[in-house]
Amino acid sequence: MFRRMASEKAIVISTHILEEVDAVCTRAIIIARGKVLADATPKQLEAPGKTLEQVFRDLTLKQEAA
Repeated sequence: MFRRMASEKAIVISTHILEEVDAVCTRAIIIARGKVLADATPKQLEAPGKTLEQVFRDLTLKQEAA
């Protein structure tokens, strides 16, 4: 459904289920404490040897420590 609608509309999804992000999103923005920490495609956000979930945790834990 999302893919069909996305050709005509912008769809915003807010989720902590990163498998959904990887499966249906063409762009992902990671926000923590009101700050944008990352804005790219899910594949661009993945680091070598790390899943999107691991990258999310790394980014958001750094923000919490700051």
